[in-house]
Amino acid sequence: MIDENSTFGGFLTTIGEAKQSNANALQIPWKLTHLLLGDANGNDPVPAPGQAQLVNQVHRAAINQLSVDPDNPAILVAEVVLPPDIGGWWIRELGIEDVDGDFVAVANCPPSYKPLLAQGSGRNQVVRMHLILSNTANVQLKIDPSVVLATREYVDTQRTEHEASRNHPEATEAEQGMARVADQTMVNTGANDVRFVTPKKLKAWATQWVKQATETVAGMLKVATQAQVDAGEDDTTAVTPKKLRWGFSYSFGQVGYIFLPSWMGGFVMQWGKYTSSSVGKIPGNFPVAFPNQYFGSVGTFFGGFSGIDTANVKVEANTLTSFNFATVNQNGAFSNSPLFLIHLGY
Repeated sequence: MIDENSTFGGFLTTIGEAKQSNANALQIPWKLTHLLLGDANGNDPVPAPGQAQLVNQVHRAAINQLSVDPDNPAILVAEVVLPPDIGGWWIRELGIEDVDGDFVAVANCPPSYKPLLAQGSGRNQVVRMHLILSNTANVQLKIDPSVVLATREYVDTQRTEHEASRNHPEATEAEQGMARVADQTMVNTGANDVRFVTPKKLKAWATQWVKQATETVAGMLKVATQAQVDAGEDDTTAVTPKKLRWGFSYSFGQVGYIFLPSWMGGFVMQWGKYTSSSVGKIPGNFPVAFPNQYFGSVGTFFGGFSGIDTANVKVEANTLTSFNFATVNQNGAFSNSPLFLIHLGY
């Protein structure tokens, strides 16, 4: 009913009261589906319980939102949103239609013009109808989402509630989502695959579980520097193949050499076949240059040689890359002989 001190208001029609009483008695849901708008032919309408329709209906819209007033559980609020492309008429009367198509509620309202976009003034307009019911428990507060047009207020409210609830899906390898931090137990066990690890917890795990490797304990190793490999004193770092071989090289043949790795002092042994002359000293080159120092050479004869049987091989180095050699017999004379020389240094 309309309050005697109020000009505007609404109530259930006779049909509506009967349907609500039936719903309450049988405990069955009662679904309200559409809000009806009318201009009452330009007059100020007075709603009547016996009405079966509006005086002059101009628009019928699916209810956008149906809810119980948070301040008064006996008041039901039905809402529709009118987009800019709908209008061109006055709104003076309202009605509600249920799922059966029955006219179940009626109200009048202050005259409000809903302009049409083509008229040069377009806007979304929200129309709400408040109904006082004896019992809202059996009114089905369910709206078809395919016809809902959300207001900015509704969107803001829903977004605020959603953000406050933190009710978001967790991130996965394939989908974006909310990330949650793993606790230390999850990090230590390594079984959870949806939480994220912070640097602090990762460090705590590493401190607890990652140990320095020893001869009896499996763990982490650092790679030794070349200086540590050469010194041969550190027993906690690992030697890589590159550092193990560093400084080692060789060449095998009638003329060749072997360079030992740096951690073995870089010792060098070279060799070659030569032929001395009866004329005098013969200049020669080492197969490779000695990097640091030449120690000396040893020689031996091979094959036949001319001259007196007893002879000595003489070698003298000029630089780290070259030397002179000769064969001298017991009379001090040079002889022509095939030689095999071995040169040592580092």
